Amino acid sequence: MKRDRKNVVNLNNSKAGQNNTGAVDGYDAYFGTYSVSDTTGEVAHRLEGALSAENVGIEVSRQLAVNGDNLVIRLETTTMDGEPVVRTLTWERVA
Repeated sequence: MKRDRKNVVNLNNSKAGQNNTGAVDGYDAYFGTYSVSDTTGEVAHRLEGALSAENVGIEVSRQLAVNGDNLVIRLETTTMDGEPVVRTLTWERVA
């Protein structure tokens, strides 16, 4: 979810960067099947449902790494203008 959503225009942003999904009002959600490559550490998501209807049926990929109690998910994408962007999500096991 976009951190600062108060200035977001209420439009469905169907344009997405490479290897990414489009958001609605700064928020994105999807579900589907996935496969993991043990060799590359990459997970491929096949979207069966998504907040943005344009995303249904696409496949996106993420890099996964487990470091101790942390799961790091890394997404290499681009802005809508084609500029490279790397997004990182870190989950930490607490119990």
